[in-house]
Parts: sequence; C-alpha cells; structure tokens
Amino acid sequence: MLAVVAVAFVVGVAVLAVHGALAQGGGGDRPADKFIVKTAEKLGISTDELTMAMSNAQFDLIDEAVASGKLTQDEAAKLKERVNEYGPLSVLGLRHRKDGAVCRGAKLVVGAAAGVLQMDRADIVSALKSGQSLAEIAQSKGMGVDDFKAALLQSVKSKLDAKVTDGTITQEQSDRAYSAILGKIDEIVQFKGGSDGAPCHRWRAGEKEASPTATS
Repeated sequence: MLAVVAVAFVVGVAVLAVHGALAQGGGGDRPADKFIVKTAEKLGISTDELTMAMSNAQFDLIDEAVASGKLTQDEAAKLKERVNEYGPLSVLGLRHRKDGAVCRGAKLVVGAAAGVLQMDRADIVSALKSGQSLAEIAQSKGMGVDDFKAALLQSVKSKLDAKVTDGTITQEQSDRAYSAILGKIDEIVQFKGGSDGAPCHRWRAGEKEASPTATS
C-alpha cells in the first residue's frame, strides 16, 4: 500500500508538471483532484482515505524539514495550511526548504528576464549556473538594478495577464502569483546561481519549458 502511494506521489509530480501547478486553484476539475480520484479507484480505496494518507505523508515530510532546520515553524505552518486548503499535491512543486519562495516561478521569471534583457533563456540560465545573479546580468547589459526590477515585474505581469486571457489560469491565481514574486523580488534578482547553491532545479534546468507553480 505504502509503495503504491509512493508511486502515486511520483506520478503526481509529472501530472502537475504537465498541467502546471498554477491550474490547481480551479476547483473540482483540477488535474491534481482528478489524479487523486483515479489513483483511489485503482487502489480500491476511497478518495478521502487516499487524500488523508497523502496529506499525512506531506505533514511528516514538512515536520522532518523543520527538525533538520530547513524550514521554520511559521513556514511549515503555511505549507500545512496549503495542503489542507488545496490538497496534498499542491505543495509538490514547492521544495520543503527555506529558499522555496525563490524557486517558485523560476521559469516564469527567467522567461520574463529574457524578454527584458533581450537575451535567450538558455543564455540567462547559463549565466545563473555560472554563479551570477539576475541583477548582475542586467548590469552587464547596462541596466540599473532598480530599472531592471521594475521592468521584470512588468514583464511578469504581462505574462500572467496573457495566461488569464487564454484561460490557462484564473485572475485570482494570477494575482496570487504576482504578489508572491513582488514580495520576493529583491531576493530573486540578487540570488546568485550556481549548480550547487541554486534554490531549486528550475534555475539549473531552466532551458526546459516547465510550468510555473502556484506562486510563480
């Protein structure tokens, strides 16, 4: 049973990667909800039983992250609140670590930065992997940090607006994503990349198109 649930978590990550965690806030037709229903059917248990088991597993992982110093109690409480509100799969795209807020939406931010700086995404990712920050990349292009932050936020907002227009996300999801990035904009542009220090795999593998998470 536990082995099957473990596999369910792995497959769940793939499902959310395909559909994008930003789509999670849309009610009963959410890909995560459908995945849980189908998995419960295959296991021969109720959706509630599977959801409870997966939620408890997430809570255990969060508690372990607190015990190891990777999360504060406040950060853990927010993650648990998210699990309770949106389901156990809602935090799979969020690393159980303090720098998770920088991770969220890396693909969206890198894409926006590429537009602002008129660079290829791959070149920006390469620069980040070499240890540069987005602020340093902007300065190398002759752009001041404050001007870059303003332009980056405008570009992010435009990309989110486009997703709302084409129905990929709701306005509420867009507002939530933008607020999350706005609140971390200084940390985001000043974060120095590098293969070891990167806050999540999306900085290192940003050349690949991967949907942003709910707070991207």
